Amino acid sequence: MVTRTQQGAAGAVLALGLVAAFYVWARSGTTSTASAAGTAPPGPAGPVGTEPDVPRIDLGRLESPKARSGAGRRDLFDFGVAPTPPPTPPPAIVATPVGPPLPPPAPTPTPLPPLTVRYVGAIEDKRGLKVAVFLTDKEEVLTGQAGQLVGNRFRIVRIGLESVDIQEVGSEQTRRIPLGGK
Repeated sequence: MVTRTQQGAAGAVLALGLVAAFYVWARSGTTSTASAAGTAPPGPAGPVGTEPDVPRIDLGRLESPKARSGAGRRDLFDFGVAPTPPPTPPPAIVATPVGPPLPPPAPTPTPLPPLTVRYVGAIEDKRGLKVAVFLTDKEEVLTGQAGQLVGNRFRIVRIGLESVDIQEVGSEQTRRIPLGGK
């Protein structure tokens, strides 16, 4: 009968043998790939006078003429006048058609100055008559119906639920003021 100690020792020997076999197999694979690539595998140097397996630096290349390249040819400290660019051809003359002058562009409407009133809300009676309520920057209360001139400055165009449309006196521009806004 085999004891557990003997089984453990046999397993350890078997594992060691597998590791050694893998190592030998891996080393033989590198040799075959190195020989396929055309280089000899590294190994111990032979006797003096024979060509070693390790490649050496070819010092004979130092005496051969060097190839020309543009690297390192510019002097960083050589300041001078920049080369002049090639002359540009004069611009082509384009003939303009002669005809009546163009009319001046339509004037753009000038932006309105900021209003000094704030829309506070609207009041509606049983008959459906709406009255807009405004508050000036001086805390004066102004009221008016649609179509009426308010504060000698603007006319109420339309009264809505959350905004009112007004028109400045002297201009045709209409502005919408939201509830609580200027």
